[in-house]
Amino acid sequence: MAQDFRTLLKEDMRNDDTGERWFQDIEIGAVFFLSIQASSLHASTPEALLDDVGGYEAFQVVLQSKHGVFAHGKRGAWQHLEEKSWWPLFEAESPILYQADNVPTATVQQIYEDMLACVAEHPEMVTKKCLRSLQAC
Repeated sequence: MAQDFRTLLKEDMRNDDTGERWFQDIEIGAVFFLSIQASSLHASTPEALLDDVGGYEAFQVVLQSKHGVFAHGKRGAWQHLEEKSWWPLFEAESPILYQADNVPTATVQQIYEDMLACVAEHPEMVTKKCLRSLQAC
């Protein structure tokens, strides 16, 4: 089992007056950004600003592929995740961005672990040009 995703959440912005908070995206290799959010602004349970992230039962989750990653086709990043039981929770916002609301904590952990495994098992998702110049991606 991978590290608990909640220990990776680093607060980027907070407004106690409005109950808004943003966590930094979690980078998964040269392939994905995983955005996990919870506050009064997000579709989380509860929709409130809690100091203890362990108090959330569900989170708003966004999956995004990085620049230089194949999105479709036989090397496409999404095709490797579409078979997962949690995939139907997500709606496409664009070809590189998928969002799900009120994703239970255990499911978010599974998503995180599945994305780590996907990156390890499928290095072909990243273009060779991107691999040569990871800083530019």
